Amino acid sequence: MSVPILSVVIPTREGFEAHWLQELLKVKGDIEVILVYPPNCPKVAIADPRFRQIYAPFRGEIIQRITGLLNVTGIYTLSCNCDEYINPNIVEITQHYFNRFPDSWVMRVRIQCFKYGDKPQLEKPWINPPAIELLKVYGKSSLDKKDYRDEEDLLELPIAPLNKKIDLLILLRGRTDQNGLHPENFDKKVWKTAMVQVTIQDIIDTMNIPGPFKYIPFWCLDRLLGLAIQARFFEPDKVIGHWMPLPEMIRIEDNPPQYPRHNRFYLVAEILLLRKFSQYGYIWNLILDHLHLLPRSIAKNLMIQQQMRQDKQK
Repeated sequence: MSVPILSVVIPTREGFEAHWLQELLKVKGDIEVILVYPPNCPKVAIADPRFRQIYAPFRGEIIQRITGLLNVTGIYTLSCNCDEYINPNIVEITQHYFNRFPDSWVMRVRIQCFKYGDKPQLEKPWINPPAIELLKVYGKSSLDKKDYRDEEDLLELPIAPLNKKIDLLILLRGRTDQNGLHPENFDKKVWKTAMVQVTIQDIIDTMNIPGPFKYIPFWCLDRLLGLAIQARFFEPDKVIGHWMPLPEMIRIEDNPPQYPRHNRFYLVAEILLLRKFSQYGYIWNLILDHLHLLPRSIAKNLMIQQQMRQDKQK
């Protein structure tokens, strides 16, 4: 059996749109799509043999996504969500990119967001990027960055500057080392599967706590995994990939009203990063920034709770 070029991992939930699934089935080529369900969630009928449907042991983004990522068999991996539409030619584009840049770790694709139910925009014809073999490359090694064009050129992605020093002033003013072209997040980018799976195993190992127990934060794998890959294979100042030109290759539909988006609490997940990669000041600065923002978060939550109590009294 041949190895798929690209594996796509998608944690699912009850009630995802049938329209979204029909669009996903239009993706062409040698692809493996893994839909990861929470326990007891009914599967949908899919005849396409390129699709696999599996269950995670628990409900939650981290465990569902990790379950899928551990099961991928493709050469490259893309992780996204069940409200995100993919260019049908993503496999061909991925092949052309990594043929030109075999040493890249990641291809960062362009995305565009739409309101829930905006089917005309979600269904509009896809436009492929220009031929990758002919694109100019701009970034750290370019002397003429002013000529960079969003629609026609590739932009270099440097590795995150993990070797930065710990900055205690972050407790007063917040962090600034997230600014720049380097990626932090994992999702909606095409990564080399071999690097992803060995890093996933590292993350699982850090979840061990004394005795037979594991701690699993149920949200926020995105930045945890994106930075963990870079930390595990860190090379200072390395260019690890490129940002593709426009047009978009992923379209995101906002959540339906019954599934509103919530602010996610990253701190607990990022403590796992610190357990494994405490030698990097950049990781410490993430934690310090959370401490800087903590009073504001507490005050905001108190205000929300007070407003809820007032609404109940009306």
